Amino acid sequence: MQAPRLRVGIFDDGSSTVNMAEKLDSVGHYVTVLHAPEDIRDFELVVIDAHGVEGYVEKLSAFARRGQMFLHTSLTHGITVMDPLETSGGIVMSAHPIGQDRWVASALDELGETIVGLLVGELGGSIVEIADDKRAQLAAALTYAGFLSTLQRDASYFLDEFLGDPDVTSDIVMDSAQQFQALPSLDEVIAQYDSINNPGRQRLFRDLARRQAEISRAQDIELWAIQKEDR
Repeated sequence: MQAPRLRVGIFDDGSSTVNMAEKLDSVGHYVTVLHAPEDIRDFELVVIDAHGVEGYVEKLSAFARRGQMFLHTSLTHGITVMDPLETSGGIVMSAHPIGQDRWVASALDELGETIVGLLVGELGGSIVEIADDKRAQLAAALTYAGFLSTLQRDASYFLDEFLGDPDVTSDIVMDSAQQFQALPSLDEVIAQYDSINNPGRQRLFRDLARRQAEISRAQDIELWAIQKEDR
């Protein structure tokens, strides 16, 4: 049996990548984009899908009614940012998708946990338990992982300057990404570094060499990279 469809009001300033309006609409909820805090009175669930969560919470708390549900989608903000709304009688929650149908979600009480669990489940997701004080680190880890696509793309451009065959280049980059690449000797790393004539690539080559040297405990390469950074 399907849970009741909610009247959902969403504040969306275009800065969020979550697109909660589309997600909730796709499972049958009645979604309206809101622009003024006083407009929340007619909605059972109010979603803040925008940056500046604190500002929205402060303004909305003056119009919140007891039992009204509020949810924010910021990954870096915990649930305590919603305290003014909770004090006004609201049921407060947070939920943010992190890929592969996983969501980071939280609430202040069992009722909120149940509701946000149902909402995430409707969207085909499952909840990953993350402490609020670890959210910023998780966000950093996700951004860190996102750098991989930039690195792969730039590595493809770099290789293709010499190979001139995008298909072959793509195969090499994909193969390299799927296995741990051992570092060359220090002399080879230095020669390769000196050969790079693009300053951005040269800097990144040094930084990545240092990080891989830290992981593989290649202390000579790590020391070289540190010395290069200090110049």
